[in-house]
Amino acid sequence: MLLVPAITLFHVGRIPGIIASVIYALPAAVHYTDLGLRRVPAETHEAAESFGATRAQRLRHVEMPLAAPELMVAVNQVIMLILAMVVIAGLVGGGGLGLEAVRGLRRSDAVGRGFETGIAIVLLAAILDRLTRAVADRLRPPAAV
Repeated sequence: MLLVPAITLFHVGRIPGIIASVIYALPAAVHYTDLGLRRVPAETHEAAESFGATRAQRLRHVEMPLAAPELMVAVNQVIMLILAMVVIAGLVGGGGLGLEAVRGLRRSDAVGRGFETGIAIVLLAAILDRLTRAVADRLRPPAAV
């Protein structure tokens, strides 16, 4: 459904695949970013305001660093959702692993090439998931004793 307007505007190619992938992943990014910023304690807001911080300063220097682990969850979810759209983007000429998966499905070597491409996408997703989790763990403040 997301591809139809993109293809209408930009014709078949990489751009509609990218646009559809971004639109598909955007709600998760907004949701997790909002959730992370809402979980910043109210006392922190009050402390920043009492020291005279503007809204932009409070967001940039106080809220974003405290919400960094949740923001990494947003990045992780965006990566996973975009990887879920790889094959669909390949259907409209998106290139990369998605195009290889589509080529594998079209030809008689669907089992071989399609399987290899699917495994490559899953391995890429697993590696990127572990990387973003490691970054989120580093950003998480140490537990108070």
